[in-house]
Amino acid sequence: MNTPVPLHAPKLLGVVLCGGASKRMGRDKAALTTRQGQTFLDHACRRLQTHCQTVCVSSSPERDIDVQRIPDPPDSHGPISGIHASLSFAMEHGFDACVFTPVDTPSLTSTDLQTLIDAFANHRDQVVCAVSQQTPDHPEPLIAIYPVTLFDVIDRSIDEEQYSPRRLLRSLSIITIPLSAESCRNINTPSDLDSHSPQP
Repeated sequence: MNTPVPLHAPKLLGVVLCGGASKRMGRDKAALTTRQGQTFLDHACRRLQTHCQTVCVSSSPERDIDVQRIPDPPDSHGPISGIHASLSFAMEHGFDACVFTPVDTPSLTSTDLQTLIDAFANHRDQVVCAVSQQTPDHPEPLIAIYPVTLFDVIDRSIDEEQYSPRRLLRSLSIITIPLSAESCRNINTPSDLDSHSPQP
C-alpha cells in the first residue's frame, strides 16, 4: 500500500549560513574538509539538497561560491541578518519557509534534517529548531526551520537592535527537536577540527 503524499507539503528553501569570519579557526571554515573529503560548504549544500529543491548560501558578497548566494547586507549584524535576508528571498520566490544549517556542523545528518522537516509539516506557523540532548534548555537557532511569516518579527528585532537569534527564539512559540550533541556540534577551532577528523 502506497503512503499518501501530503497535498500541500511546505515548499522549503535550504540555506547554508556561511557569513562568519572564522576568526577562532584562523582560516575559512567553509573550505575545511569532512572525513569523506568534501568541503564543509559542499557537504552542507548536498545535505540540504536531499530535502529542498533549491539551496542557497547566505554569505558576504565577497565569498567565491558556485551556489546561488543570498548576500549579507552591508550593515550585517551576524546570523540574524542572514536569516532576515533569506526569509525575504524565500517570500519573493514563493517558499513557505527556510531550512537553515550552519556551514560548520559536519556531523548533522540528513536524517536529523528530515526529523525537523516532519515536525514543521505539522507546525507551519512556528519555528522548529534543534536542541542538543546534552543542553535541552538551549535551542539551536541556526539549525532550524523558520516560516516566512516571521519576516516582520525579525525585521522589527533588527530595527530595535536586538541581534541575538537565541534571544529572539525566547520571544517566540517554538518546537524543539532533540538531536545528538555530535549532530549539533560546531567546528570552531583547530582543536575542534582535530577531534572531529580521523587520526592518520
